[in-house]
Amino acid sequence: MSASTVEQRVKFSDLSRDSKAVAAAADRGPVTITRRDGDELVLMRKAEADADRAGLALAAQIVAVAVSDWPSSFAARLREPFPWMIFLSDAEQEAFTDDLVRTARACASVAQFEPLSTVIHAWMSTAQAKAAGWDRTEYVWLDEQVEVERPDGGE
Repeated sequence: MSASTVEQRVKFSDLSRDSKAVAAAADRGPVTITRRDGDELVLMRKAEADADRAGLALAAQIVAVAVSDWPSSFAARLREPFPWMIFLSDAEQEAFTDDLVRTARACASVAQFEPLSTVIHAWMSTAQAKAAGWDRTEYVWLDEQVEVERPDGGE
C-alpha cells in the first residue's frame, strides 16, 4: 500500500472532469473513487499494487510455514520457501528468521511491504555470496583508514 497516510477521495465524475489531477493524486498514494451507484474503486500506481501483492504472498508463505505441523524449528521450516538458507550458518538462519518475523509484523502494521522484500533479498545476497565461496573471515577489517599506493605507481 501507499506511503501516503492521508486518505484521498474523489468522485467518479472527477475522473472525466479533471483526470490529470486525479492521476497526480494517485502518484502520491491510493485514491478512493466514490460512485453513487456502485462500490468504491481504488486508483493506484501499478508498482504499488505489485509490491502489495508480492508482500502479501511473502506473508502468506511465512504464515503457512509458521502453522505447519513439521516437527522442526521455525528457522528449519523456512528452508522450504527459502531454500538458499542452507548456505547460511545456524546463527545466520536464526538471525534471518528474527529479521523476517519482525519486519513482516512491522510491514503489516503500516501496510508497506517493500521492507520485507528488502530483508529477504539482503539475506539471499548473503547466502549467494557464501555459496560462491566468499566468507567474511577471509578479510581483515580495519578500524582506521589506511592510505595505499596506486598499483600502477601513478598518482
